[in-house]
Amino acid sequence: MADKEVQLHELLFTLSWEDPELDRRAFAPMAGERIATVASGGCNALTFLLDDPAYVFAFDYNPTQVWTTELKRLAVRELDDAGVYELLGVRESTRRDALMAKLEPFLDPEAKAWWASQPWLIENGLHGGGRYERFVGLFRKLLRLIQGRKTIDRLFEPRTRDERVAFYDEVWNGFAFSLLFKAFFNKAVLSRRGLSPEYFTFDDGSTSFAESFARRTRHALTEIDVRDNPFVAQYVLGRYLDEEHLPEWLRPESLAILRERVDRLEVRQGDVRTVFDDDEDGAYRGVCLSNVFELMSEAQTAEVLPRVARVVPRGGRVTLRNLMVPRGVDDSTAHLLHHEVELSRELQQQDRSFVYRACHVYTRTEAAHE
Repeated sequence: MADKEVQLHELLFTLSWEDPELDRRAFAPMAGERIATVASGGCNALTFLLDDPAYVFAFDYNPTQVWTTELKRLAVRELDDAGVYELLGVRESTRRDALMAKLEPFLDPEAKAWWASQPWLIENGLHGGGRYERFVGLFRKLLRLIQGRKTIDRLFEPRTRDERVAFYDEVWNGFAFSLLFKAFFNKAVLSRRGLSPEYFTFDDGSTSFAESFARRTRHALTEIDVRDNPFVAQYVLGRYLDEEHLPEWLRPESLAILRERVDRLEVRQGDVRTVFDDDEDGAYRGVCLSNVFELMSEAQTAEVLPRVARVVPRGGRVTLRNLMVPRGVDDSTAHLLHHEVELSRELQQQDRSFVYRACHVYTRTEAAHE
């Protein structure tokens, strides 16, 4: 990749598309610990609170992602379950403006002004409003035309693993479905949707984004129970399957816990290159960085990772994800962060979100000061 960055100036995600279960396993135990994470859509930062950490710090270079995460934090704190579901779009609602009005007094002026300039985000339910979610919505419309309602409904029927494989190969993965992937997930289309052309390199044996994504899609629809996968539901239905199959943080029993802990979550704008500069050594047991380094060159990645390693104690962990561009700890930083190869592979096989082609887990080694 060239030595330049992808610029982020608009709301890209209203959902978090990283499966938080991978990070929860990597960081366990989190009780009483401090955790840092990229904010993104805010879902995962809230999910981490279920493991009883002392503090969760969610940061993002993009201010609109910070405001989205903070809005969800406030919704959990100030609204009842029905209000949370309606504001986010889990349930239909005619009172989203009124719900938003309850949260406005707690917003900082800049965030308040931005939300006021984007009324459609609230009117239509927050979870469908990011650039990526809108892109997925276009894909979903074509998918419905190709597959038909009955086939889409059948996708979510209870099945064994072998039955899921048979359904995918014999029913779901027809010629039109394959053609849709090639037409929709290609360099030209995705570049227009906000991904830099430098994103498109492949190290998984694929020759295109469409082929790589199709491989991961087959895995998600066959090896993992579709009914219990909220990511598949969002891709295919544009909603969660039903209120019995919500992501863990949105379940009623979880919201009750989060209301007691939500003030442990701090949300702040920050650049991964500098956001930890004022933190003490070993400040965070776990740091989740999603795929932030795909937005940087290899040289920039190698420069930043030691700064991240400094705030992780011995035995603490860092998680990274790759979408398309391979990024991770190189030889210059391997003495600080040990790549947990087997655990990374194991977690990747369990990943319910088939957006990311790789999840890497690194453990902080004994070298404390470099």
